[in-house]
Amino acid sequence: MTYKLVKIENAYSISKDNLYIPRDLNNIEYIQFLDDIAEENDTVEGADIVPESYTDLRVQSYPSMQDQLDMQYWDSVNGTTTWKEAIDAIKEAHPKADTPEVTVESVPDWVQNDVDAYMFDKQLQSYTNAVARLEKIELSVGREETTTTIVDESIPLFDEDGELQFTEEGVVIMDRIESVITQKAIAPVEATIVVDGETVANPLVAKDEAERTTAQSVIDSTPQAVIDAYEA
Repeated sequence: MTYKLVKIENAYSISKDNLYIPRDLNNIEYIQFLDDIAEENDTVEGADIVPESYTDLRVQSYPSMQDQLDMQYWDSVNGTTTWKEAIDAIKEAHPKADTPEVTVESVPDWVQNDVDAYMFDKQLQSYTNAVARLEKIELSVGREETTTTIVDESIPLFDEDGELQFTEEGVVIMDRIESVITQKAIAPVEATIVVDGETVANPLVAKDEAERTTAQSVIDSTPQAVIDAYEA
């Protein structure tokens, strides 16, 4: 069964399988609706348009009871038929008819707009997660140690014998140079392990590779507009 829009005055909800779904991104059923429409797992039909019945149209056209009584009074005084003529004209304008035919309106633009906005946010989140996943260390590769050189001009420089170092002018050199580790090395994880005497693929490496492949697939399939939003 397809989704069906329900319109009450100017507010919409969605129905399916006797369930009424509000147009609310905090509602899990509405999220499922957006997913189904985006992935073409289902379709959506516009709201029913029920024309007003002849009785409703007549009621809307009749003069007020006060006006009708006034018309009837003056008809009785003047021997006229003003009231009857007015009522007959309304009945003729809105003749009795069978049950009015129900038509279906076109699906409003907000449906596709909501789907597009939802999918954009979903793709952006998936892309963000994929980038973060690929930034993690590849287990089978590990990483090398990295260092940086720091010059601290507040510490005197000593030679290998512990003697202070001076400039040609006899000024103590205040720039001890140190190499500081900024990233520790991580050894790669073995691609295989031995279980009960049998060499098998290391499940940690296999899981890592599978996740990295999936993340790369997400990145490769992400629209450029989403990537631009991530990089902005």
